[in-house]
Amino acid sequence: MPLSTDLHNSTILHDSTMSIGKSDRCWFDSHCHFDFDVFDKNRDEQWLLLKEYGCAGLIIPGVTAKQWPRLISLCADKPWGYSLGLHPYFIEQHQEGDLNKLDNACAEQLELPAEESNLVAVGEFGLDFMLASSGHTQQVELCRQQLLIAKKYNLPVILHIRKAYDEVAAMIRSIGFTEGGIVHAFSGSYQQGKVFIGLGFKLGIGGAMSHSRANKLRATITRLPLDGLVLETDAPDMLPAFWQGPHNSPLSILFLAQIVASLHRCDLNQVLLSSNRNLLGILPKFKH
Repeated sequence: MPLSTDLHNSTILHDSTMSIGKSDRCWFDSHCHFDFDVFDKNRDEQWLLLKEYGCAGLIIPGVTAKQWPRLISLCADKPWGYSLGLHPYFIEQHQEGDLNKLDNACAEQLELPAEESNLVAVGEFGLDFMLASSGHTQQVELCRQQLLIAKKYNLPVILHIRKAYDEVAAMIRSIGFTEGGIVHAFSGSYQQGKVFIGLGFKLGIGGAMSHSRANKLRATITRLPLDGLVLETDAPDMLPAFWQGPHNSPLSILFLAQIVASLHRCDLNQVLLSSNRNLLGILPKFKH
C-alpha cells in the first residue's frame, strides 16, 4: 500500500499509519474523480482492489458538459453514483448552452427507470474566489443557475467552495434551496460549517486535514459533529501527507477515517459507519 514512512511528528497523523488489512468493513468515497484519464490504464484492477478493502461504492462528480456522457457510461452497472455539473475551475471550457444541456440531462436521467440511472446530485459546482477575480461574476451566475436546476428537479448538490462560504450560504438562502447536499473539501471555520449543516448539508473532509499546516482545520473537525461529516478523497487529487505516488486513491479513506477517529476520540468503525449513514441520507438516489 503506497504509504509514506516519514510522517511528521504528529500523534494524530502517526496513528493514521496503523495497518489496515482486508476486512468486512464497508465504506464509500463520497467524492472522487475515478473517471479521470489517470485511471484509464488500470481502473478495473483498482476497483477490484478497492472492493477487497471494503469499498462499497463511489460518488463521481461531473465537472464539464463534455465529460458527462463518458461519466454516465462508466458508472453503468456499477455502484458508482454520479453528479452532473459545471465546475468553476473549468470556467473557460464551459460553453453557451451548457446550462440547458445540464437541465436536459437531469430531466433525461430522472425519466429513466431507477435501476438504469445512477444520477444522485447536481455538481460539482460552486464559487472559487481563489481563482482570478475576472471570472467571479460568471462563477456567481453559473452557481445560481445550477442551484435553480437542482431545486427544479429536487436534487441535492455537490458544492466546490473556496474563499466564498458566506456568499454561497447567502445564495442558498435567497433561492430557497432546501435539498441539501455535500460541501466538498470543507476548509471553512467552525461557524461556517455549522451554517451549512443547518442548511441541510454534510461537510466533505479528506486529505487536507493530514498536513502539518492544517492545525486549524483539524481543530474545526474536532468540534464539528460526526453526523455532519462525510469522508472523501478527491482522487486522483488532494494527496494526503501520508500518501506516496503521483495520484491519490479512494483507498486512502481508511487512513483518513483513522485521523477523524483520533480527533473525535472514538473507534474507526464508528467514523466509517457515521460517514456511510450521512452519505446515504444526503444522497437518497445513490444505489450501492
